[in-house]
Amino acid sequence: MDELFMLFLNDIPAECQGFVLELDKYLTENESKRTIKSAKSGFVTSYSNPKTGKALLNYVFRKTGVKMRIYAQNIGDYDDILTDFPDNMKKDIVKAGDCKKLNGLKCSPTCGGGYSFTLDGAQYKKCKNMAFFHNLEEKNFEPIRKLIYEEINE
Repeated sequence: MDELFMLFLNDIPAECQGFVLELDKYLTENESKRTIKSAKSGFVTSYSNPKTGKALLNYVFRKTGVKMRIYAQNIGDYDDILTDFPDNMKKDIVKAGDCKKLNGLKCSPTCGGGYSFTLDGAQYKKCKNMAFFHNLEEKNFEPIRKLIYEEINE
């Protein structure tokens, strides 16, 4: 492992490092490109989707802890996995901002639009930057793993 990745990993809470290492191994073995940049609040570590070259996930450091932003571009094809998400993750998804483009409003010209999916019987059109933005904590590991694996294997 390179030095920059080890510096990033050292900033991850000890109880989360195993999960981060597992995901890193899975993603890099599946030809996802990892990039690490230094930011004001810590490292921003990103992985690309090997099939599209677009962002798949980012680790973002906040005052409240480390968060993961997952770009689930194909969530509409497998939104049934959302039913198994814990309540805290479902609440994060529901309170995330709505996608302006999918709702007929103006957004940034570079925005490709958000995600349309069903969660617990309700239809949502959420912004891609906030829809799947979750705390890196143990109770979220399995749902995050499923979401990422599904996106890679889609």
